Amino acid sequence: MYTALYRKWRPKKFEDVCGQEQITTILKNQIKANQLSHAYLFCGTRGTGKTSTAKLLAKAVNCFNLIDGNPCDSCESCTSINQGNSMDVFEIDAASNRRIEDVRDLREAVKFAPALGKYKVYIIDEVHMLTNEAFNALLKTLEEPPAYVKFILATTEPHKLPATILSRCQRFDFKRLVQDNIVNRLEYICKEENIKADDDALRLIARNSDGAMRDAVSIMDQCAVFGKMNITHDDVLKVLGIVNDEYLFKMSEAILEENSSKAMLLIQEISREGKDMNQFARDLLNHYRNLLMAKLVEQAEDVIDLSKETISMLRDQSSRYGRDNIIRCINILSELTSEIKWSPQPKTILEVSIIKMCKLQKDISSDGLLARIEKLEEALARGEISITAIPEDKKAKKEEKKEVKKVPEKIKKADLKPLSPEIMEKWDGFIQEIKNRKKMKLRTYLALCKPAIVDGEKIMLCFTRQDSFSKEAVERMDTKKEIEEIACEYFSKSIKIKAIFEDEAGKIEDEGKDDAGEDDVVKKAIELFGEDLVEVVEEE
Repeated sequence: MYTALYRKWRPKKFEDVCGQEQITTILKNQIKANQLSHAYLFCGTRGTGKTSTAKLLAKAVNCFNLIDGNPCDSCESCTSINQGNSMDVFEIDAASNRRIEDVRDLREAVKFAPALGKYKVYIIDEVHMLTNEAFNALLKTLEEPPAYVKFILATTEPHKLPATILSRCQRFDFKRLVQDNIVNRLEYICKEENIKADDDALRLIARNSDGAMRDAVSIMDQCAVFGKMNITHDDVLKVLGIVNDEYLFKMSEAILEENSSKAMLLIQEISREGKDMNQFARDLLNHYRNLLMAKLVEQAEDVIDLSKETISMLRDQSSRYGRDNIIRCINILSELTSEIKWSPQPKTILEVSIIKMCKLQKDISSDGLLARIEKLEEALARGEISITAIPEDKKAKKEEKKEVKKVPEKIKKADLKPLSPEIMEKWDGFIQEIKNRKKMKLRTYLALCKPAIVDGEKIMLCFTRQDSFSKEAVERMDTKKEIEEIACEYFSKSIKIKAIFEDEAGKIEDEGKDDAGEDDVVKKAIELFGEDLVEVVEEE
């Protein structure tokens, strides 16, 4: 019967536990010096070796033929533990045995001496899942167990354990594995299993294992079967649903150019190839992280585990990106990766986030403003923008040609409508309300426009010519009605919307009215700034 590689190649001695030398060295020395603690706590993320080390420790303390602190793996005790039928080693899943009754059963069981070895060892996995009552019941036994009992607690979330439990255990923190350690172990397994694997394929596997050896070996197992014992870089891309680096560079280039149409076509192409949108979001986030490192770190090879050619391409692209813009994109993608894993429509929210990244000039968030200021500063430094001061004598002559015109008396304070600034100020909150209502299509359409003209209770939604599809969608009666209904509830006012193109904004006239000319301009100015601050000037 076939055995999964991650099970077949579980460490058989402490030296096989990759990347945790600081822990295995202490445990080996304790075993050789017979200075074992009565309770251990192994903390760390998944796949870092907690359970494997716990089993090694359980075997070692009961082994009849220790070899330099390692279990012999051949005596009766070691064999029974390997086969899972030992009467002295108990593995308990706290996620399914978390009640106080389960702990009471354990307290009764520890009263009996070991059947074969010197110690009874209790390995309690995911111990943070125990209830408070169960922890209280375990506390006394954990503090003063019989001399022949050892406890090994394992958890991914040590902060959830009561301080009383933490203080009674010897704690070891397992760290995430670095890629070189993972690759070395994978190469060793490939050699023993007669698997041919390209170096770049193994490094890609290591990058996508998130520092977990078990995940890395499982991915390699799948790729070996897919490639018939020959693993290539393309095989790993296909098995994991990862897009090629070429797509990442194309997407980040489209975002740099603020070309949302090009970006949407890329997403469609990636989707047609069957790639995982969740995986693509993570890959793009990592790509922007690499762009930031290439921009800020002189020796980028030390912090980017990619080929020299790819790092050179990263340097070239990052030189055309502003630092603040890269950070802005990372923040957007970080929010996306947290949200997309739970979404029933991952492609839609990916598209919305990419559009937001493309619309730098319309991003009024603090990140967007910083990125735009940085872009302006860079343009000034390159001489693409020049600022010329007007001499005082010319300014004085210009002022002489102007005369003050008072605001027409027919504009009364009763005519002013304070709703317009309110809509502009609360627009981001309105978009968030649509998101909260799971109206993803509406959110996509509105992400492509801005309320550039607000006249009383009518909102003019301005689209670029490139976004004509979204403009037409908003103009459909059912879509328009739905947006207006949500807006009426949110702003507590009767709201009407109209979709226009940006270049038409200056030509828009109120429906059913003649052009009010200068008086309407004055009225809008009073609405925005107040009657006391408005004066109209004309040039002769």
